[in-house]
Amino acid sequence: MKIPANILLAAVALCLCGCVDCGAFRDLDYADRGELPRLDALALDSDGSAIYGQVLVPSPKFKGPRPCAIICHGFAGFTRWDDVAHDLCRAGIVVVIPHHRGAWGSEGDYTVSGCIRDAENLAAWAMSRETASKYGIDPQAVYLVGHSMGGNSVINAAARDVRIRGVAMIAPCDIGYMAERMTKKDLTAFLVGEGLHVLHRKSNEAVVDDILANARAMRFANAAKSVGGRKVFLATGDYDAVVPSEPLDALWRQLPNDPTRHVRLRYQADHSLMGVRRALAHALVGFILEK
Repeated sequence: MKIPANILLAAVALCLCGCVDCGAFRDLDYADRGELPRLDALALDSDGSAIYGQVLVPSPKFKGPRPCAIICHGFAGFTRWDDVAHDLCRAGIVVVIPHHRGAWGSEGDYTVSGCIRDAENLAAWAMSRETASKYGIDPQAVYLVGHSMGGNSVINAAARDVRIRGVAMIAPCDIGYMAERMTKKDLTAFLVGEGLHVLHRKSNEAVVDDILANARAMRFANAAKSVGGRKVFLATGDYDAVVPSEPLDALWRQLPNDPTRHVRLRYQADHSLMGVRRALAHALVGFILEK
């Protein structure tokens, strides 16, 4: 019997680190308090706005400087990634979970271009000598991970900062591609339907105008040349009815054919990747820890 390609690809995600119950995902035994992992509060100035969140720091049992994954949420931030973040931390990865400006208690006004700047600023902060020393981060192994609109944030931020080791995009939204194919009215309706009302913003129109002003520059295809020489991870759901797949296929065709650095996985899931997150977490751990 021929196995469908999407199931094969999802199976690869399970195998990157072994079975679901592999050691990388087990809670450790801690002989004393000094071996415990910890959770720190994040309060980072990003262009004059304080953005808040959490930093998950692995147990000191993981020796040496550790990779860091910064997880950028989507629009408008309803879909949480704490489960995946904790799995990454259990595997020895420092994880930063920010709330973008204007979202979920962070200061400032929400804009899509502002989210890109937040991702840039977070990466620079994680790579700084002070932060790297405080959290045991390897500044040459900082990754940006983004879901949906967060995918737009991370690929564009990585295109601007060549020091970022790699990007992982989960059901990413090429909002520039969408904006070029929608009327302003339809784009506004799309954003309102996805939760625009929960964000602190100057106005709905201000958020839409920011997207339209930056649509061409934000297109994923424009970032392909810059990120193509680095590690790139793309995971999508076959039942995703929120974001179009065409720009993702186009992006992948532009990247060099290099399976040692570029990983593309498809899952039988919707936009949230609910139901396959443990497999996804395994795949991300393999992607980040693989030299």
